[in-house]
Amino acid sequence: MKHRRNDARRSDIPGFVETLPPSGVVGSWEWDPATGCFILDEGAAELMAGDVRLAGRPLRSERATAGLDAPEARRFLGDVRQAAEQEEDVALDLWVASPTGPARRLLCRGRIHRDARHQPVCGEGTLIDADDAGAETRTLLELERAAASEAIDEAAELLIAARQAIDASGSRRLRQLVDVLLLEVAREIASRSVETQPHSH
Repeated sequence: MKHRRNDARRSDIPGFVETLPPSGVVGSWEWDPATGCFILDEGAAELMAGDVRLAGRPLRSERATAGLDAPEARRFLGDVRQAAEQEEDVALDLWVASPTGPARRLLCRGRIHRDARHQPVCGEGTLIDADDAGAETRTLLELERAAASEAIDEAAELLIAARQAIDASGSRRLRQLVDVLLLEVAREIASRSVETQPHSH
């Protein structure tokens, strides 16, 4: 039940390409679990594959990471595989060589989308300039808050449906218990509403 809710919510949340400010994102990638191929946009092709001309083409993992040092390429591919196997998100830092100066640190963030049987069907992610990490942190917090609010709203709907069913059963004890839960959920919704209201100065 837990995985079903998480999978459904993930399919409704836009990818990081859409949610992160354009100034922080320097590249994006997609991954096909069936073929193992990556598709990189121009920024990711330049940084990861080492050749911007490869943007938009299906690339084997070795070619898609040819622009990274071998240890960084192994870490990236290993993290993607682990996320696919263990139903996790992709989250690691990558050091990318720079011809004009010291290595550049990028935040690589992504997620694996799944079908109804929890099998990975595609992956997507972004490369974010570490200097603009604050933008990514703010965006992730906003996503987490939105997901928590959705969960509370769904709990309220389920409890209301349970209250109606219990009314039909005629059990006073169960009705009292579900009323307690409904009251607590209502308080939680109210407290979240107060937190999201703009503060006057």
